[in-house]
Amino acid sequence: MRKSLIIILFALSFAAQGQYSELGFYGGGTNFIGDVGYSGINIPKGWVAGINYRYQFNYHYSIRISGSYGLVAADDAESTWPSRQERNLSFRSNLWEGALILEINFLEYMTGSKKRKHSPYIFAGIGLFGFNPQGQYTDGKWYDLQPLSTEGQGTNLNSKGSYGLSGLSLPMGIGYRASIGRNASIAIEMGFRTTSTDYLDDVSEKYVNTAELAKIKGDIAAYFADRSLSATDKTGYARGNNLTNDWYVFTGIHLYFALTAKNERCSGF
Repeated sequence: MRKSLIIILFALSFAAQGQYSELGFYGGGTNFIGDVGYSGINIPKGWVAGINYRYQFNYHYSIRISGSYGLVAADDAESTWPSRQERNLSFRSNLWEGALILEINFLEYMTGSKKRKHSPYIFAGIGLFGFNPQGQYTDGKWYDLQPLSTEGQGTNLNSKGSYGLSGLSLPMGIGYRASIGRNASIAIEMGFRTTSTDYLDDVSEKYVNTAELAKIKGDIAAYFADRSLSATDKTGYARGNNLTNDWYVFTGIHLYFALTAKNERCSGF
C-alpha cells in the first residue's frame, strides 16, 4: 500500500512539472494544394494571422486553441503542368479557422527555464474552417464563384447541389520553439490542413456546356466556368480531380507570453 502511494505521488508530481498557460499571436504566409495552381509547396501566395491560447500539461505535452484568419490563392499560369496552364483558372479565398491542437515537444521545454529553453515539436488536431472562392473578371472586379455554379451545381446541368462554404480541417505539422525571456517564447511553425471539401478553389469535377450555363446563370458564370486558352468545346471533360480534397498550409512565426508566473510553473529551473 505504501509503495503504491509513493508511485502515485511520484506520478502526480511528474505530471505537474511544467504546467502553465500562454497567450500567443502569430502571422505568416499561406499555400494552397488542390486543383488550381502550382502542384506542390511554393512561395506563399497569401497571408494568415491569428491568436492562440496554449496550456502546457508537462515538459512534453500541451494543448492549444487557435483562431486564424487569412487568404489563400492560386493561379494555373504559375503551374509547371501544361494542362493546368491551358486550363487557365485562378482564384482567391478569404479563410477563417478555429482549431483544437495537441502539441508534443521532443525535448523537455518550459518558457523561462534555463535548462529547458528550446525544443522541436510536432502537432495535430481538428478544426472548423470557412471559405469563399472568388475569381477576377475582365473588368478587374472579384466575383464570388459559388453562386455562379461554374460546374453546374444546383442546376439541371449537374445532379449535385451547391457546395457548402465551411467544413472540417485536420491540422498537422512541425515547429521549433525557444524561450526568449522570463515570460516570453517564440516558435516557427509549418502546418498542413487536409479538408473535407474539394471546392476550396471552386474546381472539382467536369466542364459543363457554357452556352447552357450562360442561359441559366449569365455570361460571367460561363466565363469563369471555362477560361481555357483553346477555344474547343470541353463539355464533359475533366475540369478538376474529384478523387482528392483540397489542402491549405500555414507557415509562420508565433510569439507567446506566459500567463502563469514563473515561480508557479516549476521549481526545477
